[in-house]
Amino acid sequence: MSGSSRVQLVVVCVDGGVPDTVSKWNFFSPRQLPGVPDQGTVALPTIFPSSTAPAHASFLTGAHAAAHGIVGNRFWDGEPVDEIRRRAGNPARTLHPYEASSLTAPSLVDWFTDRGAKVVALQFPQTFSRRADGSQIPSLYCLYAPARVARVPIGTPERQGLPPAALVYFDEAVPLSAVAGTGGPEGGLYLALGSGPARRSPVRVGETVRLETNLSVGELSVAVTCVGVDEGYGDLHLGTAVLTMRFGGLGPLGGRPHADAAGPSSLGIEYTANPEHDFQEAPRAEWVCRTTLEALAAHEPDVLFVRFNQVDHAQEFLYWHAARSGGAQASLAQQQILDTYRTIDHCLGQITDAVGPQADYVLFSDHGIDYVETHLRPNVVLRELGLADRMIFQGDSNIAYLYCDEPVSAVQRRRIHQALAATDGTIRPVDAATADTWRLPWTSGRLGRLAVMCGPHREFVYGVQGAGAESVRSASHGYLPSSPRMSGFFRMFGPHTDGVPQPGHLTDAAGVVRQLWSKRQCLRG
Repeated sequence: MSGSSRVQLVVVCVDGGVPDTVSKWNFFSPRQLPGVPDQGTVALPTIFPSSTAPAHASFLTGAHAAAHGIVGNRFWDGEPVDEIRRRAGNPARTLHPYEASSLTAPSLVDWFTDRGAKVVALQFPQTFSRRADGSQIPSLYCLYAPARVARVPIGTPERQGLPPAALVYFDEAVPLSAVAGTGGPEGGLYLALGSGPARRSPVRVGETVRLETNLSVGELSVAVTCVGVDEGYGDLHLGTAVLTMRFGGLGPLGGRPHADAAGPSSLGIEYTANPEHDFQEAPRAEWVCRTTLEALAAHEPDVLFVRFNQVDHAQEFLYWHAARSGGAQASLAQQQILDTYRTIDHCLGQITDAVGPQADYVLFSDHGIDYVETHLRPNVVLRELGLADRMIFQGDSNIAYLYCDEPVSAVQRRRIHQALAATDGTIRPVDAATADTWRLPWTSGRLGRLAVMCGPHREFVYGVQGAGAESVRSASHGYLPSSPRMSGFFRMFGPHTDGVPQPGHLTDAAGVVRQLWSKRQCLRG
């Protein structure tokens, strides 16, 4: 152990971490800090919707959505339907549920900064905002875009001036160009991403290289595999791309983006027990860890917030197979989930080694996981009713909000409810009493003109293609917190954790963190 940091408190979210798994395998323990008091792992009941954006808001504010305003992983607040539709396909333009500026209650970040503590946050929702108000803490947040294929003309001395492949990421044009390697196509390709001067990276058929460039909204990183070379064209597979946005003076790794092994995009598909996807981890846990260590060295914070979202991804892709498929596929899925926990556990070891035993550590997850066997598409139902030109559903996994420019008539409301119920019998309307039960802000425009909920093992998705209901083999969070499967975990260790009570609910966690910090300050004073 080599820690000599000034950090006093480290808060780590292992997004989606399951308490039984953490307890059974003793993940995220202080084993590298001998003698440090460890309060053990407890289950942490979550809120509704039990998803990343609202749950992190509850962790930070100690409140439910009725107070903090984050009603789902996606919501709107008075925007015209045409604007919602234009923005809905771009994660960078639907980011507001994850931003501090959308909170309607004060957060732990405000509490710490009011007390003069220096805070740094990596990948942690509601710790950053794109509104430049001069109060930004050093912070970072990543988004991702799905994999795709491209066919790129190969430039040679005889074929100069060829146009690059025209890609679009986050609504921005991103050219991808290729020139022949030494000896022609057999010698491989040299690829460059972006316009203007760019480093060209060599790749042969069957090989993968990581390319990076700058967009107006952040740094783009993507793994590119050369699938083949044919008649002057290169056939390429572009993996899941990562967009890194930085705030408050948190600079890029090494001072600039680069295309080596340190980048955030993964070079391959990790979760192979589920053969029905092409997702590559975004961002990689190892990159989050390295970025955290560099941020600690560069900014020397008193308080560090960091989130690892890889367990959440692994379980979303693998949990159905682990829980429902049986046999060798279930065993492989379980092993790959555990491997993801182990990777993050190793990363946490590096962070605790860098920070040292003088700090207190709070580890938690925002929600759990459960399997899903039906996808429900409420926007398809609107299309079939002839209402899709003036209305749109958005929302979360188990609650959907209807946004439209005009009030919904009683006749329209009845038709929508009947059509949704015919699609799936568990879909039911949300009324004021239901909203009060689950602490949702019933009078807020963020809930739209009407809201509907669905039952267990189902998930709302918001595309307009396909059937209104479709059988799937998937997994998700977002369901009612009365289900134990939606609970996260909580663990804390460190020299000041003795006597600090474990939280009984996610909304208690902010109070525990404040109590832990206040205890430190009293003992120091």
